[in-house]
Amino acid sequence: MKLAGLGCIIEIVAVIWNEIVHHVFRVEPRIAPAHAMLTVGMLTINLGIVVGLTVEYGMIRRGFIVVTQEMRRVTASCELLTFSAIWLAASGFFIYVGGAYPSIVLLNWTAAALIAFTGTLVLVCAKKAVPKLGTTIAIGGIFNAVTYFFLVAYVGEAPYVPWAFVPLALFDIIATSLAKVTKFSWALLVASLVVGTLFWATYFPFTAYLFPWSSLWLLPNFLVIVGSLVGAWSGFRVFARVSALVLGDVATA
Repeated sequence: MKLAGLGCIIEIVAVIWNEIVHHVFRVEPRIAPAHAMLTVGMLTINLGIVVGLTVEYGMIRRGFIVVTQEMRRVTASCELLTFSAIWLAASGFFIYVGGAYPSIVLLNWTAAALIAFTGTLVLVCAKKAVPKLGTTIAIGGIFNAVTYFFLVAYVGEAPYVPWAFVPLALFDIIATSLAKVTKFSWALLVASLVVGTLFWATYFPFTAYLFPWSSLWLLPNFLVIVGSLVGAWSGFRVFARVSALVLGDVATA
């Protein structure tokens, strides 16, 4: 709740800042600081919500909280929706940055690496929170549905095949299958490697015009693959750190 409250304050400041810029200066850069701050506020609110839902669902799974099956499904669904919102907001920001300065090669590669990093960070945390088969498939479905709606129904782009669903389904299947024969962390790392290797498909159709080089996925796209692996490793660390903090708060309460 503290994180959610902080995010609300950040959003309010960002909105006021944005209005001042529009009414006083009337000119803003391609990447407006107020817009970036608003994204940070959104992510902070979502982070607070997803931590709370993860704790609650974890206690339900372990029997510390007794609820109906319907309530259990609702909690898990809301948790996955929040993970999807975090991924959409974070990746959307970096996609916007890559689109704002497409001619700057270094920035283009950096934006791609950060997008890859964000994806596996969210997917690993989500899979750790809800380890059952279908977690990533559900998040991928939400991610693709929202993207398709805004691009095709709202913006008016031509209909396209949602290739992004393929690597996300593979992530889910590989992670769940390998977890039966090896450590869950290794299973998630291998699954993240697949998502990074299939970067062009994972973030299609944005990669088609923002990162055209990524269509050659058979060649070693070093930065996005490393970004995916670092994102997965960061997911392990973030989940473990947040879990330790929450358990510490509970122990001292």
